[in-house]
Amino acid sequence: MNLFRGIQERVSGAVFGGIAGVGMFLCGALLAFVISPQQALEWRRIQSLPELDANGIQAASSGQEIAMSGYLAGNSALTEDGLVAYQKHQWAVRTSTTDDGETTTPSGSWESLETNIPVLNVNVSGGTVSTVAATSVKLGGSYQESIEQGSSAVTADYDGSPLPEGSIRTQGFRDGDLVTIVGNKSSVGGVTPDRIFGGDRNQLVEDIRGGARALFASGVGMMICAPILATAIIVGSIFGRRRRGMLGT
Repeated sequence: MNLFRGIQERVSGAVFGGIAGVGMFLCGALLAFVISPQQALEWRRIQSLPELDANGIQAASSGQEIAMSGYLAGNSALTEDGLVAYQKHQWAVRTSTTDDGETTTPSGSWESLETNIPVLNVNVSGGTVSTVAATSVKLGGSYQESIEQGSSAVTADYDGSPLPEGSIRTQGFRDGDLVTIVGNKSSVGGVTPDRIFGGDRNQLVEDIRGGARALFASGVGMMICAPILATAIIVGSIFGRRRRGMLGT
């Protein structure tokens, strides 16, 4: 019985190693050949959009995609620290238990809590352009960020330090900040934003391009490491178990 059990364990370990290797390879391929090219298309699209002044933006047809850079000005503060547009996220901590009953290292993630992107006035070349209030906007680049730590004893690592569950992160922009807004010309005038980036258009393009390159490199790295991981698990499963059997453990 012990012989058959040992063979079964080795086969199970080998199968697990193969599955882990294939899964890692497929994830790498997804990053390198699907998500990275999508990012590359995005930065090329934004880079190719025409440079429009205030008059050009006002004259644009409804639905036309627009990328405009300028300074936020004349907007009402929504928070005590002067943010005129912001998003809030809450820190959620998760743990799991292994088959041996051991608790894994806690992991945390930010979950959307509140988005407040009202009508914004942006000083661009030739005048001021207003945006349309939006509920789903991607923030990026250089923005203001603050974290209000929660009181929970459950924590997970964030930026190299333990952060309590329930902590609130606020990200946003103040009047005077340079922003690039990507969106579409609204049928009621102004621009409906899809993305607000802290910085100019060149910085936005470089940020997306750098992300695409990083995703491609990570994907290729995972594809290269996949067979190594699979081999290590399979060899360890077969010969490791054999060695323990010889030692009588």
